Amino acid sequence: MKHDFFTILKNVMRREWKRIVERKTIYLFTIFMPMLFFLFFAYIYVNGILRNIPVAVFDEDNSEISRIIIRGIDATSGFNVTEYVNSTDEIKNDFRQGKIRGAFYIPRDLERNLKRGKETSVVVFSDASNLIVSNTTLKEASTVIKTISGGILLKKLRSSGMQTQQAMNIISPIRIETQALYNFNYNYLNYLISGLLPVLLQMIIMTVAVLLISSEFVHHTINDLLETAEENVWAIIWGKSLPHLILHTATVLGLAGIIFPLFGMEIIGSTIGTILFLLFFVCVSFFFGLMISAVFHDQQFATEVSLFINVPAFIFSGFIFPLWAVPFLHSAFAQMIPSTHFIPGFLKIYQMGDPVWSVWPEMMRLTAFLGVSITIVYVALKYQIRRHQAVQLEGSAAQ
Repeated sequence: MKHDFFTILKNVMRREWKRIVERKTIYLFTIFMPMLFFLFFAYIYVNGILRNIPVAVFDEDNSEISRIIIRGIDATSGFNVTEYVNSTDEIKNDFRQGKIRGAFYIPRDLERNLKRGKETSVVVFSDASNLIVSNTTLKEASTVIKTISGGILLKKLRSSGMQTQQAMNIISPIRIETQALYNFNYNYLNYLISGLLPVLLQMIIMTVAVLLISSEFVHHTINDLLETAEENVWAIIWGKSLPHLILHTATVLGLAGIIFPLFGMEIIGSTIGTILFLLFFVCVSFFFGLMISAVFHDQQFATEVSLFINVPAFIFSGFIFPLWAVPFLHSAFAQMIPSTHFIPGFLKIYQMGDPVWSVWPEMMRLTAFLGVSITIVYVALKYQIRRHQAVQLEGSAAQ
């Protein structure tokens, strides 16, 4: 007796819910791992801004001005003077031992040269093996030295009888005004999570999805699935998908409603738009993984294909290094990963505050991923149904 589509769909969904509960791998990855992963990674960067970088000072001048510079370095929140050394060799040795991540060398006769109007300099050593530490060190050092240098020159000009405003115009005839957009306080939590979250979400969802159909073949339950679905391809696709999509929807809502507020990660644009865009990305990632599962019946190989795509996803996302600057083959491979197309759109809404319609180009590319994935899943399952029917006919003929 043939049942209507919704009855068949309900039967397949009931079967899939039972499989989720019975299989610990799917259960853990779908329900617990996403929130635990995001909580763990967000907590790493809870401080957001890099502060108190341990630095050493080599003061060869030992003058009043050099002491002002040292006090200025220690007063800024970016630095913590932990070492006073007597040579550049000591500085390099402290770097090698991991005692410091930056250093300042104040040369001999700095004060005398300044009083004579001669050009002089303070040498800043930065740990370029870590670009974040190095850039922060150079940025903070530049601010401190420029401020002190300007203060010294201002004091000198005012002592000659010049008005403050006139002196300021001489010190800085052309002022540079900088305005950091979107992540204005350089909060590393906001920066990294906006790129890391989609990649982790994609990896977790695809890791689960590649098990859903391939496991039916590994555990020889594919015939049971076809019988439960009464060989209805769409009932199989949606019956197996909806339970997982419901759980992934709960994960996205948990991220937006719990993790983001917990760590002060503000959604600048539309909160609803951000959540809906995330949910669409969840669907794309899920069906991309389901496509791999439908094509490759060997569960281990299907998982390896998923890992091959997801492990380098963060590097190929264009988030930490622009894709236009990488070789063509690498850029082409990046286009085959859904997160590459999602992250730019996500940043538009989440950090830039752009309207939802601005992610239309990203939506179109992700829709192409979704359409191709569902089509291939349909064709692969249709082929399995035909094989199943052929086996049944052979069995009937043999009897």
